[in-house]
Amino acid sequence: MKVKPMIGQYEIPGIQRIGTTEDRRLVEIPVPGLEGSLTQDLGSGSVSIHIEGTLAGDGARDGFLDKIREMFKSGQPVDFVADITSATSVDKIMVADLRVQEVAGTTDSFRYAIVLTQFVEPPPAATGFGDLADVNAAVIAEAGQQFKVAQVPDLLNSISNFGDPTPPLKGAVDGVKTAVNSLSGVQGALKGLFGA
Repeated sequence: MKVKPMIGQYEIPGIQRIGTTEDRRLVEIPVPGLEGSLTQDLGSGSVSIHIEGTLAGDGARDGFLDKIREMFKSGQPVDFVADITSATSVDKIMVADLRVQEVAGTTDSFRYAIVLTQFVEPPPAATGFGDLADVNAAVIAEAGQQFKVAQVPDLLNSISNFGDPTPPLKGAVDGVKTAVNSLSGVQGALKGLFGA
């Protein structure tokens, strides 16, 4: 039994061509001195589904554009069913690209091209790490134990005054001056001895 392509609950009218594009994400790593390159396989990329068709009449055009543009603008994943995807694991898609053009020479007809991209659910959050709110609460509790805010003013009062460090040095400088002054008499005696 043929399955008509449906995006969500909307059966796509006027389809002339439908196809898929599948690819592998391969990274080529060049190695100096080695012929060829190493290739790393990063898995398959999302499946893209390309649909092209033609519709005639204002009512068909307006109904089609209302439905498809609504899905395009929402940016939300929707269900997708078609024979062409039966061999793939495409269940949900997002409308990635929408092109519409009028056809010259025929009245009231237009062509459309839609690109649908496979939607893959993101993996669940890692377990065992807890919520960040729990981490923040633990950090605050630990900081409170290590550094008690109530004791900060007491700690500040116990710090010495570093305003003027010279008073203890003044007595030491006076002793040096006295010792140097007593050397002036020795200096005169030494001059006389050496005849200078």
